[in-house]
Amino acid sequence: MNNEETNYEKLTITNNFIFCKVMQSNPDLCKQLVELITDRKIRHMVGLNGEKTIEVTPDGKGIRLDVYFEDDGSTMYDVEMQVESNRNLARRSRFYQNTIDSQALEKSSDYIKLLDSYVIFICPFNILPKYGYHLYHFRPRADEDPSIILEDGTSRIFVCANGKKDDVSDEMKAFLNYLGGKLAQSPLTNKLDDAVKLARRNSKWRSEYMLSKVDIDVLKGEYERTIAKKDALINEKDTVISEQSQALSEKDQALSEMNSRIEELEAIVANLSGKIDQSHDD
Repeated sequence: MNNEETNYEKLTITNNFIFCKVMQSNPDLCKQLVELITDRKIRHMVGLNGEKTIEVTPDGKGIRLDVYFEDDGSTMYDVEMQVESNRNLARRSRFYQNTIDSQALEKSSDYIKLLDSYVIFICPFNILPKYGYHLYHFRPRADEDPSIILEDGTSRIFVCANGKKDDVSDEMKAFLNYLGGKLAQSPLTNKLDDAVKLARRNSKWRSEYMLSKVDIDVLKGEYERTIAKKDALINEKDTVISEQSQALSEKDQALSEMNSRIEELEAIVANLSGKIDQSHDD
């Protein structure tokens, strides 16, 4: 068993791959977790997806959502596992919420029909350690009077393992302890732990995980080779330009062909760069 396979056997719920697989393959468990976090009942889940990709720009640049679903057409949910504290999570959550709103608006041009949305970031650390809360709920409020909430249907929730306040239920504490690496202590965390263990024994998912790790290296290698080809072609173009003995018509034709090829390679570089950025976001 190689190192990657050994590492796969040690993955926990905080790993994006495991988190997505557990949530996608266990809709009831996903529903129970989101209900605990949002403190609201979800009647029916619609379109549960693991790692849903949304294209943001015409060239295919986009983001990959960990877990996305809707509840019978009235509310959208995006649940993200965030293990790195240095990724400017506040603005990141803003971007994710704007992105799913933009996608929903494509279905209807009438703003009144824009679905409510929850963006939930689950963090094994505390995003605001000096305050020490386990849960942070953000909705737009008026500076003049914080009790005035702008009812635009958006909510962002940060779930933080390393809180200090006594601000959550025992069930939530058990989940946060499990998130922080402690043993399962509640019905929900027992189910989560069982699902994680099953995911680690799933040979198909193990192979998929290994392949995803290889893909990053392959993309980087292809990116570097394409850059080298592009640079070599630019150098060749410069050489052609300096060769004054060549007939003007022949030179123009060669330059035109090279420019076309350079544009093709630049498009490939941009595409590969976007894929590498998406792989780092996972």
